[in-house]
Amino acid sequence: MPGDRRQRIMEVGLLRGLLQARATSGECRRAMFVGGTDSGKTFLVRRMADELSRTGKRVGVLDFDLGQSTVGPPGCIGLQLPWEEGGDPLFPSAMVFLGFLSPAFDVGSVIEAGLRLEKRAREVGYDLLLVDTSGMVEGPVAALLKRSKVRALRPDLLVLLDREGETEHILRGLEENSCGELIRIPPSPEARRRNREERAAYRRELYRRYFQGGGELTLDLREVEVVPSSPRLAASPDVLGEGLLVGLNDGAGLTLALARVVGVEGGKVSLCTPFTGREGDIRALAVGPSLILEEGTLRFHPSGDR
Repeated sequence: MPGDRRQRIMEVGLLRGLLQARATSGECRRAMFVGGTDSGKTFLVRRMADELSRTGKRVGVLDFDLGQSTVGPPGCIGLQLPWEEGGDPLFPSAMVFLGFLSPAFDVGSVIEAGLRLEKRAREVGYDLLLVDTSGMVEGPVAALLKRSKVRALRPDLLVLLDREGETEHILRGLEENSCGELIRIPPSPEARRRNREERAAYRRELYRRYFQGGGELTLDLREVEVVPSSPRLAASPDVLGEGLLVGLNDGAGLTLALARVVGVEGGKVSLCTPFTGREGDIRALAVGPSLILEEGTLRFHPSGDR
């Protein structure tokens, strides 16, 4: 656990100055934000990204929140780099499709996807990468997830939005050298808890917008590999049923776009997708554990779950 000498309590107004100064000096390249559901964490990340990009910094946002994503559609880990002030990155710079909404389904694949995107961010180049995490902080699986993210990405700043000590059990299992300085930010008093239906409605609207205006794409299954989005799933052309949500992946394992299976016939799969790139860039169909209904509802349906 990070020692007390490296912990500070700070108001939001001072955090931007600290991040800007540290990014300018090169002392801070990655800042990770951890907090419970509806603690104002994502709002804070977006605010910091907006304000820092305004100063000329090349800022990226890596979004780990599968269920309530703000970078990319739900069910994906997304990267927006560079961040554009006031932007709405539903179609991000890069993303990895997983297809489930809770990281508890496969913690390892969540971490691996994040590392793949952090590598892409380093290749593209950034002054500061802000890492947003999900609101899952309670219980042993949440502790495993958050510690794994910290150990994998080794943030220079770990920013905690903690209501009533809900993240303390996560910190207790962290090694001294797993991250840099620890900053505690009081959760926003304006943060409002959303109920289950509000969260589902948010996802439906994102999927509706994502697929709005999408066209039909037909792929020859002899020319693309069908792969699972998680080791927990089995994948083959046989599981490509109508409504299955899939990722169109490139050769680096990054997802070019999402697609909904319309049908399979004669060794070819028909898809509904907003993808407008070169068909030859699609090297694999990543199969997830969910169906997406036409109105945008995601239905967990892990037919290949091992």
